[in-house]
Amino acid sequence: MKRSLLLGPLIALATFPALGQSSLADLSARVDAGDAAAFQQVVALAQTTPPGESLEDLAQIASHFVRVDPAAFLRAQTPGKPCFGVSFMGPDFLDNPAARAHERSLRRAALESVPESSLSAVKQQCLAELR
Repeated sequence: MKRSLLLGPLIALATFPALGQSSLADLSARVDAGDAAAFQQVVALAQTTPPGESLEDLAQIASHFVRVDPAAFLRAQTPGKPCFGVSFMGPDFLDNPAARAHERSLRRAALESVPESSLSAVKQQCLAELR
């Protein structure tokens, strides 16, 4: 079972003021379940979260959504800006080049499966970031 909770037990305790009572772990679970609104919340939080303050955690959560709902992932991206989370590889991939390559190919396949022509430009941008 794919889980964003691989980030470690400390993530379960982390909360963001903008989330109120919701924890990062709850947000992660919602994103993994395919909740596009939760993913949009992750992207919005990432835009206001400075580096070093859980931005990597948000990127890891976002990276899972590429394969969960690639069309919603693309819709949430801002054209002309980097695709948030598309190429982020967390600690499970750090010392495993084969797993990294496999994950990149799965993400590319997910993005390539999106047929919507209105998402073509952002899709090409995200695919380029995965190369």
